Amino acid sequence: MNKLKAINIVQFSFQLITALLLLYFTINSGTPDRIIIPILLLLGWSLGFFQRRVTRRQIKRLRGSKNKAVLLEG
Repeated sequence: MNKLKAINIVQFSFQLITALLLLYFTINSGTPDRIIIPILLLLGWSLGFFQRRVTRRQIKRLRGSKNKAVLLEG
């Protein structure tokens, strides 16, 4: 596994754990009306996760294609 992928996994793990802890403490606190904040954090985490997943699949597909010039354009 390359370093960038490892950093992304650690970053996403910290974001997920933070959002879940905030959700837990918000539910157990006396202010359940603030529950929208951790829900939005979890929604943002899941959107970022799926975006990176789609991007990785596209890059993997392009690397396997015969047209190598696509990856070199920048």
